[in-house]
Amino acid sequence: MFKTLFRGHRAAVPPVKLPQINSFVDVVVGGRPARSVTVEACGPKGIVTRDALGRPGEIATLVYTTAAGRFRLQTKIVAASVSSTQFEYPRRVDTIGASTGVQKRSSVRLDTLVSGNWRFAPGGKGAGEFQRATIRDISRGGCALNVDRPLKLGTMVEVKILFGDAAPPIVLLAEVVRHQEIKSSGKHSHGVRFHGVRPEEDHAIIDFINKKLAELRSRGLA
Repeated sequence: MFKTLFRGHRAAVPPVKLPQINSFVDVVVGGRPARSVTVEACGPKGIVTRDALGRPGEIATLVYTTAAGRFRLQTKIVAASVSSTQFEYPRRVDTIGASTGVQKRSSVRLDTLVSGNWRFAPGGKGAGEFQRATIRDISRGGCALNVDRPLKLGTMVEVKILFGDAAPPIVLLAEVVRHQEIKSSGKHSHGVRFHGVRPEEDHAIIDFINKKLAELRSRGLA
């Protein structure tokens, strides 16, 4: 009986009002400063985000935007590790902003080509020699990785992003979530989602995006 009631209660929250996978949410736990993190999963078992945000049993508030509007929910942490936090499925979701008809990006993306490298990372650990790649559509949560061969969805890779002479490159673990063949060039474009981004790597991505956007604005291109 309790399972039936619980399932019925969960169905009361429309999926469009829940955090979307690969989007960013602002999370406040125990009155501590808000953290902006990526949503890794959202379903009947709860919501999973990147990073350790608190301890099991602590109450958290999540604020986020979807195609249906801007929302806030309160829930409880049920599990946490060094790289992720799992929250209980919310009992209710409150609307705090109207829909604009188009889902807003919760993380700025930079649509510019950057040199980089990649290699396979079975089990989350890089193996073999790095190969050349071009990278575009960079955000805090992922990028487009253009390489000479198709990669299967779910493949884990390491992506090395070269930010230029002024900054050291960063190497990020990523999962292939999309694939598209570029027929004009014979290359293959892959949407990849970053995993386990450290704060200093997150800051490096943000600084690079902001710098490039400032350069584009100064040239009247953004």
